[in-house]
Amino acid sequence: MRAHDRSGRDRRASRLAVATGASLALVLTTLVAPSAASAAGYPTWAQVEAAKGNAAATQAQVDLIDASLDSLEKAASDRSDEAVLADQADAAAQSDLSAASQRADELSADAERARASADTAEREAGQLAGSLFRTGGTQTLGTDLFTSPDPGAALYQLGSLTQLGDRWQTVLADATTASNTVSSLSEQATTAADRRDSLARDARAAADQAAAAQATADAEVTSATQRSTDLYAQLAALKDSTSELEQQYRAGVAAQQAYAAQEAAAKAQAAAAAKAPSRGGSSAGGGSSGGGATVPGTGRPGGATPPPTGAVNDPAGAKTYAATKVGSGAEYTCLVQLWNKESGWRTNATNPSGGAYGIPQALPGNKMASSGLDWQTNYRTQVDWGIGYIQGRYGTMCAAWAHSVANNWY
Repeated sequence: MRAHDRSGRDRRASRLAVATGASLALVLTTLVAPSAASAAGYPTWAQVEAAKGNAAATQAQVDLIDASLDSLEKAASDRSDEAVLADQADAAAQSDLSAASQRADELSADAERARASADTAEREAGQLAGSLFRTGGTQTLGTDLFTSPDPGAALYQLGSLTQLGDRWQTVLADATTASNTVSSLSEQATTAADRRDSLARDARAAADQAAAAQATADAEVTSATQRSTDLYAQLAALKDSTSELEQQYRAGVAAQQAYAAQEAAAKAQAAAAAKAPSRGGSSAGGGSSGGGATVPGTGRPGGATPPPTGAVNDPAGAKTYAATKVGSGAEYTCLVQLWNKESGWRTNATNPSGGAYGIPQALPGNKMASSGLDWQTNYRTQVDWGIGYIQGRYGTMCAAWAHSVANNWY
């Protein structure tokens, strides 16, 4: 969907106001209760009221509100980006810890097996040594060979003892090797355990940082969403419009800008893929990320429903929601296949190498802010953005899927 044309938007807003009989005073009363004061830099309702009737003052207030919204959205996006990066660092730390723990366990088990083998070899060597001692050894038996009344029996015994001695030498060498192996593996196991413990501390720190970053992002998004509600109401009051229409227009403009940026990124991605066709991997952000047009009716960022806290991975819920947008026929089937490949329909799916994020693997993830400030955590926002992107770039879900099959990115 293309962004609203400003003149057409204003005409539709005027007709809406006339049809509903909404006067400016009624808009102010019903949209939001006037606040006593706003945060530093944000316009107050008193300033909005004072600007009405003066074109220059009205435009100045509109510009201030637009700048305030830009500031709110950027702050929320920056904190969400930081939460994504912190989550990636946490995942990497946990992965390193898991690998180190597995290696430490393997070395410890190897050392135990080597120790058991060494014990067995040492026991056998001791038993053989005892047998040789009791018989007097091969040198004594060699002397007896010449004085024995039964030289044949003595010769047989000498051969047996020679084999016993050779076996003892072999077992003794094995026991020595096993002992050295035990020492080496024990040292490696100790080193691996130390590394595991160090990584465990790093993982705990990374987890704490990720939790703190997520809490900060959640708070920022909630605050920005609430503040935006008031700003959109003020914007609507100045323009004789509605909050919903102003949100849709602003989201449409942002989406168009993101789409234009993605066009360039997609071309660059395609050129890189042509030069290195064997690099492997799904698009996981390859060309799949851009700013599709806004999806009507999202009502964000100034909606009444508070944003979720923390990423909600609910593939079944995301698929059900997507079905409400594209239906349950072939288009839905293509979309399911596409995003199964891209992200498994996980809200926090991340491609660390490319930076793509979310169910549709937006690159970078903050492009989805055109559909809602809660893009990092809300699968509905991600689905809205992703469908809008596909419609804007490919027209249909099946066209996007066909492109992904042919090029390994979309």
